[in-house]
Amino acid sequence: MRPDLLPAPPPKLHFASLEALRFFAFLKVFFFHVPIQLDWPVLQYLKRGGGIGVEFFFVLSGFLITYLLVADKQVRGQVDARSFLIRRSLRIWPLFYGGVLLAFLLPDDLADHWGFHTVSGGYAPDWRFSFTFLENYKMLLMDNFPRTTPLPVFWSLCIEEHFYLVWVGAIFLVARRHVPVFLLACLPLAYACRYVEPLVFPQNVSMETNDLLTHIDVFAIGGLLGYWVAVDYAGFSARVNGWRLRWRYGLIALVVLAVVFQVEVLPYVPGSWFNVFRPTVVATLFAALIAMFLPAHSAIQLTNPVLAYLGRISYGLYVSHIIAIHVIGQYCTRHGILIDTVGKNILLVAGIFGSTVAVSSLSFHYFEQPFLRLRERLTRPRLAA
Repeated sequence: MRPDLLPAPPPKLHFASLEALRFFAFLKVFFFHVPIQLDWPVLQYLKRGGGIGVEFFFVLSGFLITYLLVADKQVRGQVDARSFLIRRSLRIWPLFYGGVLLAFLLPDDLADHWGFHTVSGGYAPDWRFSFTFLENYKMLLMDNFPRTTPLPVFWSLCIEEHFYLVWVGAIFLVARRHVPVFLLACLPLAYACRYVEPLVFPQNVSMETNDLLTHIDVFAIGGLLGYWVAVDYAGFSARVNGWRLRWRYGLIALVVLAVVFQVEVLPYVPGSWFNVFRPTVVATLFAALIAMFLPAHSAIQLTNPVLAYLGRISYGLYVSHIIAIHVIGQYCTRHGILIDTVGKNILLVAGIFGSTVAVSSLSFHYFEQPFLRLRERLTRPRLAA
């Protein structure tokens, strides 16, 4: 029987805390990019290593996508690849292509005037890569960023898209009981790719690990957690809820400290052996953090409605924050506004964050939501006659 004619599967579990966790992942990237000029140790620690926020996004994706696909396979006997791809495409493509079209259609003089061209230069966008989710490979080939906002942050969206295609294909083909074998096999594959990459791109000094294979262990670590939750949620919940509450809070605090002080405890040293394994260590910490919020009737939850809403629009926040940074920065430069006091720094950050939230909210409600409603109509199961 065709998958689209099967009865609808039982509702998937809703993990309320994931929305807030997405927002915190974005916030780490935001602090990394925002041009704070204050020499405050706390701010400097928050700014360091924004890439770890993207890794958090990847672990969250690995968990959620693996959970959804494995749960679907358990109920139906096979993954409904058509519905999965439609749902992912109508979530990712509209805003992605909106950003790409903005970068290509905005005239050069307006792009310069409004700050859409990065001050550090970069290469002229190439439509063959930008429109086909291959910007990350163009960045590797050029050892540079695209010069036009928001394309410089689209490398991670390209990796996410490649992840969706590989994961749905793998879990479609692999027997459910062998999914953990596939996920574990991703770890040595990632190590080999990170080791070989400098040999493939020996001239690169700026761009590295900009593809799926050098991040595939990060997705897989989240995937192992997603598999466990999908096949034995009751057992998973009992195991985690069996920990003393102070141990669970202690683990959360440990992960937060590791992120804040990552330069000291998880040093990134180009050319070192630790760099080959570092993403797995980081992903394991993030997976452990996520696990603390997942059990049924857990005493630890992040259900604040403001955080939940910000997490819901986090895709828009990620895309638009870099535009707000460049446009507001250009406005200050054009009008000779020096950001040289505590008050001006606070106003700058508040202005960038506020405008990012405003644009993302409008985008979510008036641009993204129609596509989300369309995907519900297109993937609604049709009952067999």
